[in-house]
Amino acid sequence: MTVPCEYCSNQTNYYSSNIDSFTGKKFDIYFCNHCHVGKTDLDNNFDLSSYYPENYYGQDGKKFNILIESIISFIHYLRSLFCYKLFDKSDVKLLDIGCGQGQFINFLKKKGWEVYGTEFSSMSAKRAKKKISNDSIFVSNDIDELKNININFNIITLWHVLEHLKNPKRLNDILDEKLINKGFVVIEVPNFNSLQCLIDKNNWILLECPRHVSHFTKKSLLNLFDKRKFNLIKTSTFSLEFGFYGMLQSLMNLFLPVPNYLFSLIRSKNAKISKIPLIKKYLSFILTIILIIPLSFISIFLELLSVLFKKGGVIKIVIKKK
Repeated sequence: MTVPCEYCSNQTNYYSSNIDSFTGKKFDIYFCNHCHVGKTDLDNNFDLSSYYPENYYGQDGKKFNILIESIISFIHYLRSLFCYKLFDKSDVKLLDIGCGQGQFINFLKKKGWEVYGTEFSSMSAKRAKKKISNDSIFVSNDIDELKNININFNIITLWHVLEHLKNPKRLNDILDEKLINKGFVVIEVPNFNSLQCLIDKNNWILLECPRHVSHFTKKSLLNLFDKRKFNLIKTSTFSLEFGFYGMLQSLMNLFLPVPNYLFSLIRSKNAKISKIPLIKKYLSFILTIILIIPLSFISIFLELLSVLFKKGGVIKIVIKKK
């Protein structure tokens, strides 16, 4: 079976299958050798909302235990510094598409930026509004609705959001209308061409089907944008958030009977994924204790080596509108 590529209409080939950890349902991924993009095979009228259950977000929007949540908050702070350094002024208007609970934009608000965010989850948006303001956070799952915002922005960011969109090419229309000339776009997505994906292409933690609709390589990500309108400023495959952890999880998947067990282990009590059979659960726990230290050292080495050859766990690009 083949599926036509929505970008070039060439036939795609079956690449792998991924089982959703929340529902246990299997989804196939097809890859276009011309566009170098992977696509989760979903019907046109497929309803994604049912694949974002309450335990996906966790109680009060907290997915992980307090240690991991603190690390994530620090990473959002580093993201804010990265964006802040792109400008030599403070009167900057930023739109963060998929802002979550607003941690990232809140750091930049404190630096004097005028920040706005959009969010699919009403629970996360509610927490973001408490940090920013009611008028600055828009609850929407339709990117086209951004055209109705009567503001032009200096910078638009998408941190692990583009892969969730059913039609990511529609982002170009938003950038045409809402991003000023000389404005920046910062995008980070999982790297479908990464070593950690190659190690375990069926259970790679960042596949996350069906919530991840598209699976990008560097080539396919850059091909989304018109080179006549944008200049590529920066690109990187290094990530403190998903790099070493993603590699560690891929390596552990080679030995553990429960895929991505470490991910399940670090989630908070109210954000646990589907039930795990008792024997597999205890065996995975014992093997995790035995393997986590040696595999951690190996994962650091392999991920650093991967980044050197542009095969790290994510792709981050910065492009500038001409």
